Amino acid sequence: MRGFGRVGNLVAARRGRLVGVAILAVVAATAGSAAAVAAPQSSGGTVSFAMPPATGINYIFPLVSAANCSSENSENFQYLMYRPLYWFGSHGVAKVNTQLSLAQLPVFSPNGRVATIHLKSYRWSNGQPLSARDVIFWLNLLKAEKASWCSYVPGAFPDNLVSYQAVNASTVRLTFNRTYSRYWLLYNELSQITPIPQAWDKTSSHGAVGTYDTTPAGARAVYKFLNTQASTASTFASNPLWQVVDGPFHVVGYNPTTQDAVLAPNAQYSGSPKPKISRLDLVAFTSDTAEFDALRAGQIDYGYLPLQDLSQKAELTRLGYSFQPWHILQFSYLAFNFANRAAAPYIHQLYIRQALQRLIDEPAYVKTIDKGFGVSEFGPVPLQPANPFASSFERHNAYPYSVAAARALLAAHGWKVVPNGLSRCTHPGTGAGECGAGIRAGAAITLTNLFQTGLPSLTAEMEAFQSAALLVGIRVNLREAPINTVLSTAVPCTRSTGTGCGWQIADPAPWFYAPDFYPSGGALFACGGGYNIGSWCDKTNDANVLATHLSSSPAAMFRYENYVAAQLPVLWIPNQPWQLSEIAKNLKGAMPQDPYLNYYPETWSWSGPAPH
Repeated sequence: MRGFGRVGNLVAARRGRLVGVAILAVVAATAGSAAAVAAPQSSGGTVSFAMPPATGINYIFPLVSAANCSSENSENFQYLMYRPLYWFGSHGVAKVNTQLSLAQLPVFSPNGRVATIHLKSYRWSNGQPLSARDVIFWLNLLKAEKASWCSYVPGAFPDNLVSYQAVNASTVRLTFNRTYSRYWLLYNELSQITPIPQAWDKTSSHGAVGTYDTTPAGARAVYKFLNTQASTASTFASNPLWQVVDGPFHVVGYNPTTQDAVLAPNAQYSGSPKPKISRLDLVAFTSDTAEFDALRAGQIDYGYLPLQDLSQKAELTRLGYSFQPWHILQFSYLAFNFANRAAAPYIHQLYIRQALQRLIDEPAYVKTIDKGFGVSEFGPVPLQPANPFASSFERHNAYPYSVAAARALLAAHGWKVVPNGLSRCTHPGTGAGECGAGIRAGAAITLTNLFQTGLPSLTAEMEAFQSAALLVGIRVNLREAPINTVLSTAVPCTRSTGTGCGWQIADPAPWFYAPDFYPSGGALFACGGGYNIGSWCDKTNDANVLATHLSSSPAAMFRYENYVAAQLPVLWIPNQPWQLSEIAKNLKGAMPQDPYLNYYPETWSWSGPAPH
């Protein structure tokens, strides 16, 4: 779900921010670009918000296509104008936010298959009430064009939706194909719905508003029109379609060259609080060096400190900024390719995966490489930020760093361990004390690890892992490549074509749980899961994943995550913050930062002059 499509690319790009390559000449062009499209200021003041380098806003329609699936388009931009039916993230905690949701919490039938949703009294900026019809409109387009949607996984939403209807102007009823966990339905299914105004129910710019979406053919025609309009970035601020919003802001300026945007308060916003600032500048940068220079020059109010510039933290404090790492609900990992013919005999052995995990010194990586800002992770549910999903088992490292323990695991399973050389299988076979299925006598463990180039912290971690592996006679060859190469290489193996079968270990960038906010892991670890790039298939795990969909008991989630944490379908590595935020000290309301990457400029206000 959108955890994968967007997050593979986006977090990789965000990690790429840790190493900047730029020339100072770009600063004026990038940092000043928002001013070129600025709206008139009023007494509320302007806030400039820095987006990640080499990324920007390029899509506005809140039924996001796979090609435009990024947090710049969603959390940074669309969510400020088009609010999801249910909002997640509440005062820095990973949970549903009933205050900001457009609807009351769903009411389920006794058998749990029917969800009845009562909308709150919101209005669109054109004066029309936000109604059940607007929810149905979005669902109709989704049904017709589900394959184009970046969060689509076959069999999940909307495939498991049997029927949906508007009971009255403010009530929607959804019927599912079976009884699911109410928690999972709310966090991972209903969370994905975004009402859209029926004023968009058109097939051309000058055509009349109709009910075209009520037939599959009509819905496809409407989607095609809206997708085309949403892809024409130069008209974001001038196209009347996008001025009909229900969120606290609307777009008033956009620079298609720099991909900066300017937003102003929606005077008709029904929610609370109402925006106090008069303008929000979303500023894109070509590199983190350009962003840092703009920050140091006082041209950014809410930005980030690149890790390589950490020595400048005190200087930014002197200039009037507050420093705060931004942790989001994600985890980092190295994926195994269980379908790679050369590596499969080794990585299918749990004891070998355990030995490899024992060679990753997460606390040391956090302290020395991540400068103390990383977080050790021991399973598929992040430990930071605070959330109710992490089990007590997962909060403790089941495989702490120990070269001696790794050596003992190999020796106990038929290997002659050769430190700083190549350990060899001396007892082949599948019995106790033997190497395991498919491992021949004299075999040595040699694996290739693919990861993103140009990230000093990641490279240092992988080199440390390589050195530790050699201490037990395992050779880990390192291969660095641009992130797009990593992502296009580390895909599920397709035997008929050979696609995705050649890699052995890969870092596909962190996994971010949004908009599937309940970390049940089906897309990642279930057999055939949409982002199960390593082709791990375990029937016990599948049963555990299904239980998280069907049972609302915390025990189901804990059973799933504990099993995955112990079985090691991937190697756990430390998770870095999304960014090291630098926020103007007199910009009030910006804290705490949201675990789902949302931000809330409608709560911001100036208590004095900005740093610039």
